[in-house]
Amino acid sequence: MFLKNAWYVAAWADEIDYTLRQIEVLGEKICVYRSSGGNVVALEDACPHRKLPLSMGRLNNDTVECGYHGLTFDCSGQCILAPGSGRIPQGARVHAYPVHEKYELVWIWMGDPILSDTSKIFEVEHYDDPEWGINRGKALEIECNYLLVTDNLLDPSHVAWVHQSSFGQAATKDVPLRITRGDQGITVWRWMMDVDPAPFYKKIVEFEGHCDRLQHYEVRYPSTALIRAIFTPAGTGGVDGPLHDKTFVMDSYNFMTPVSEG
Repeated sequence: MFLKNAWYVAAWADEIDYTLRQIEVLGEKICVYRSSGGNVVALEDACPHRKLPLSMGRLNNDTVECGYHGLTFDCSGQCILAPGSGRIPQGARVHAYPVHEKYELVWIWMGDPILSDTSKIFEVEHYDDPEWGINRGKALEIECNYLLVTDNLLDPSHVAWVHQSSFGQAATKDVPLRITRGDQGITVWRWMMDVDPAPFYKKIVEFEGHCDRLQHYEVRYPSTALIRAIFTPAGTGGVDGPLHDKTFVMDSYNFMTPVSEG
């Protein structure tokens, strides 16, 4: 079962061009392309006549022509041409999904279009801040239910055993975790005080000696994860502690798009 009244990442923005292609989100096959104005269009990928995927058809200006019998659909999903019939059949339309580009990603709303509010798209803090660097990773296809991935990304404890040479350290085995539940999701976190920086971060922090370290693992419903790592000189961290000018902060955003149940 999926939560449909939510924004999901459909693709990287540069993956969608002026050609037809098929993507699959929440078990639904979708035809995506760009209009002549550069806007992303997302239509149900099945002609209502014989269910041939529209992505196998032709793009004529901003309309999609089915490759089987030539029914033609506009960007709203409405059939505007039915060759040979003299009239457009009643109900000849396909579902058009609301889409929105933000953060070099194309977001798609899978539920009721009336409820699609772009202000509800997950906020990536500091995205346009020139003092922050951005590292963009490739998309990964993982053959499991997406909830297993959210479970992993909500679990700071596993790094002590799985990532011993990078993110793990002695404190990640011993310091208790704290859990915060909110209306939008769950956060699992802990401050580890006066500890040696983990091996991965020891190479990039701008200070010497021990640190105070925050592990912040957050999942927003239904499937967006934020992992925040903070390393600050020992004695300057903690829930109420002021951060230091040498504090290192790394936010890792993970946008999980369920393709299917598996």
